[in-house]
Amino acid sequence: MQRGTAGKMPEDKRDSTARSETPPAGVLRHLARFALVGTFVGVAVGLWEAGMIDFLPSNPRLVHADATYVVWFIAVLVDLGLFGLVGAALGALSAVVRIKKPEHLAILDALLVGLAGAFAASVPHFLHDHPGDLDAFKSFNILLLFSTVRYAAVFFLVALIALVAWRRFAGRFGFRRFRPLRFAAVVLAVVVAVLFSGLFYYAARRWSPSSRLLAGPLGSSARPNIVLISIDTLRADHVSAYGYARPTTPNIDRLASHGVLFENAVAPCSWTLPALASILTGMLPHQNGSGTFRALSPAVATLAEALSGRGYEAAGFNANHNYGLAGWGLGQGFQPYADAPTTLAYNLSRTLVGRLVVQPLYQRFWHYQVFYRESAQDVNKEIMTWFRRRPPGPYFLFINYMDVHSPYLAPQPFTRRFGELPEKLAPLNVWLLTHKSNSVTPHERASLIAGYDNSLAYADDQIGRLLHFLSGSPGGSNTVVIITADHGESFQEHAVYGHGRDIHREEIHVPLIFFGRGIPSGVRVEPAVSTRSLYATVLGFALGRNSPLPQYSLARFWNPSLGPAQEAVGAVTELDELNQRPISLTTAQWHYIHLKNGQQRLYNWKDDPGEQHDLSALPQFQDTAKELHARLKQMVRQSLRPWFGPDYLYGLDEPDHDFVSENSPPKDPVLEDLRSGPRRIGAMQAFFMDPEARSGSRLPPPQRELLKTLPYQ
Repeated sequence: MQRGTAGKMPEDKRDSTARSETPPAGVLRHLARFALVGTFVGVAVGLWEAGMIDFLPSNPRLVHADATYVVWFIAVLVDLGLFGLVGAALGALSAVVRIKKPEHLAILDALLVGLAGAFAASVPHFLHDHPGDLDAFKSFNILLLFSTVRYAAVFFLVALIALVAWRRFAGRFGFRRFRPLRFAAVVLAVVVAVLFSGLFYYAARRWSPSSRLLAGPLGSSARPNIVLISIDTLRADHVSAYGYARPTTPNIDRLASHGVLFENAVAPCSWTLPALASILTGMLPHQNGSGTFRALSPAVATLAEALSGRGYEAAGFNANHNYGLAGWGLGQGFQPYADAPTTLAYNLSRTLVGRLVVQPLYQRFWHYQVFYRESAQDVNKEIMTWFRRRPPGPYFLFINYMDVHSPYLAPQPFTRRFGELPEKLAPLNVWLLTHKSNSVTPHERASLIAGYDNSLAYADDQIGRLLHFLSGSPGGSNTVVIITADHGESFQEHAVYGHGRDIHREEIHVPLIFFGRGIPSGVRVEPAVSTRSLYATVLGFALGRNSPLPQYSLARFWNPSLGPAQEAVGAVTELDELNQRPISLTTAQWHYIHLKNGQQRLYNWKDDPGEQHDLSALPQFQDTAKELHARLKQMVRQSLRPWFGPDYLYGLDEPDHDFVSENSPPKDPVLEDLRSGPRRIGAMQAFFMDPEARSGSRLPPPQRELLKTLPYQ
């Protein structure tokens, strides 16, 4: 009997050993083992996710990914933490139920890796789901739907591999061995330290000075600094300098009273990307090609490129996290160009944890807003940081503030400046973009307008702070400031809310104010002008007498030496809205709109600024409508080719003929080469005016070279 019991541990001894493996020591070992496995699984998943984000943009139409290298640090840190927690939870479960057999532990390992596999399999689906989607809980349901099959397949595959191979690997992380766990913990600590160091390095190096400036022909002291400020979604009639009853913009009003105000400035489009592209290229949307399905054509030279090649430091700061990204082509020529992807928060938002955890919690418990949206104060801090580090010399500073854009949630103390927009009404802004507006009550509409005005007052306050900073800096007195907007905003004036759905006056009439060196005081200009003329105007400020096309500069309205300030022929506005494709012409008195189905609208905006009375069907206005229609077509026919966005012109189609097909010129091999060949700065813009002007034979060599950057026909 003694022989039969030899080698066996006494029962009381086994009990004491078992007790020694239970809490606290046993639980800690289980937690440490599974947490470490989870963190290393998280590192692998994070590297996969970062690679997908860094190489594939959220919108396939972007010319490059909307992320920076910092996403490699953020994604790995986030996924490391996530799967470390999942591993710790599984470790606690194994300790509580006293799982000790390796084959049973392998099942938990398979569950952990299976979760990681499902997570990784879901990443490609969310890559093309815009991170600005505020309906994050709906996205979570989509994730469950799409990942269930993937998770099941990955889980069973990993479980099978783990169960087959457990004999070989079971002892590698035995519970009685602390050394492997300690070594893994040291490695993990090093990895975490490297990741955090990468974040700190990125934050410290974000605004490094540019060293790519080229010497210009003029002395730096002779050339003014130029600050171009666009306030996203700002309609002119809500600026108090334009007669609005509420004092929304005291700082802008002060600039206007000491500068030049254009009373009838018109945007080339009613949404951000084509509108800003037109300002930065001087070309209409159908020429530069930017739109819903296209980025700005890289064959087009931007204003930043033209100026940086003439000795200017060109810096852009764009807070629009949807269509203000450099990936849409707007960042061409700027160094730096600060947009959403350059921020840590946006890169976090591109991860699944950012979208499915951080965003829902933020909008549920803080604001109904994307958590990475930059306020005007944030943008100003970035500008001031850049300004202190920039190299000496003249600069061109482009800013696009986002604060007036929906959902109109102004920060304190502007939350109730002109009335309150309750947080519960904030989702209404998003809902109205895709639904009919006839269900909005007058009180809700008034609340939305109050929130809009509150947000405008906040933006105006921050603009005042920035300009105060710039004016007190070296060269402040040698600065020209331009304030405008990309487009306006509708509040049910024509049965829609928002923008980009219509081109009535509330969506295209924008402020345009000049102030600073060489700008006269208290001038108001009445003729209709397009904000795309800012291209030639800014070039005129920068180049002075060397500017070859002063007749296109808006400065001719206050500077007689540039030529007579004859009344402008009109401003063209285009919209790539899929159904009606409206295109319009605004003159000093009229606003004529033509639709794809052949319908037309005619408004006398001077007598009817709200455009509530369509005159196109009245007999006495038939000749006016025909004359404006013919003028619009003629202006488009003469516009610079090639047309990279001919879909903008479908609104000129008639039931019996196709405008684009009828007006397409014979194929020019040089122009065709521009469509598909390598990018050449400004080459496309050399093809304008008449053949003699195209060759530049009448111009001296410096102006012939500059001619290649100018977009006018």
